[in-house]
Amino acid sequence: MGLNRRDDLFMMQIRLFRMAQIRWNKSVGECEKIFSEYAINDYIKTCYEEFHVQSDEANMDEIDSYLQRKGFRI
Repeated sequence: MGLNRRDDLFMMQIRLFRMAQIRWNKSVGECEKIFSEYAINDYIKTCYEEFHVQSDEANMDEIDSYLQRKGFRI
């Protein structure tokens, strides 16, 4: 049995948070601050239809691009 959309979105947000933490070499607190300040979980929710058919790696690339458009430099 598969996950419903809400649960799938939640699991995606967790996976991408962890990937961001590793990719950006940030602590949990530092990563949480970035996710909060730039509303990344909201962005993931907005992009869910695209994100759920792509790899997490491709989704992280998109999040990095989103942050760069917002002026954040990793």
